[in-house]
Amino acid sequence: MFKEVESILFATNLSESCRPALDAAIAMATRHQAELVLLHVIDREVPGQIEEHFKAVLGEEKWAAIKLEHEQDARQALIGKMSSDKLSRKVIQRYCRDAGMDPDACGFAWREVVALNSDIAGTIVSQCDGNNCDMIIMGSRKGFLGGNSVGSAIKAVLRKSKIPVLVVPAQ
Repeated sequence: MFKEVESILFATNLSESCRPALDAAIAMATRHQAELVLLHVIDREVPGQIEEHFKAVLGEEKWAAIKLEHEQDARQALIGKMSSDKLSRKVIQRYCRDAGMDPDACGFAWREVVALNSDIAGTIVSQCDGNNCDMIIMGSRKGFLGGNSVGSAIKAVLRKSKIPVLVVPAQ
């Protein structure tokens, strides 16, 4: 039997092709009055030789500062210059207005998570477990000759997940 949806994890790579998936995530969260967890996984892996070269040229401290700045840039891309709460209200209000709904009817909990790991699928599944999510929503990308393409991260999540995964095609 299909479990009631109380928490949804929206995994994004911050690309334009994820916008339809974000719309779907907001619609599902609104419909089920579920919590929406926004997740962006930053791939920490830099091939070992390249990382060692940068450390030697820049020094450990500067290399660590560059990596930290990259992580902060990704976080800023996710939440912009606003707090998560302000961003969530703006996104929810925009979605509700576009859908012809009363923005007050679209109240659901929202939070964002930035994870640092090279195992994207494993991180998505573990964040679902840690946040007690009942569903994962991901966006596919435009692929070969303009068709929709399911990448390796989505395929791996589909293999590893024990909960429903909704893959939303790019427009």
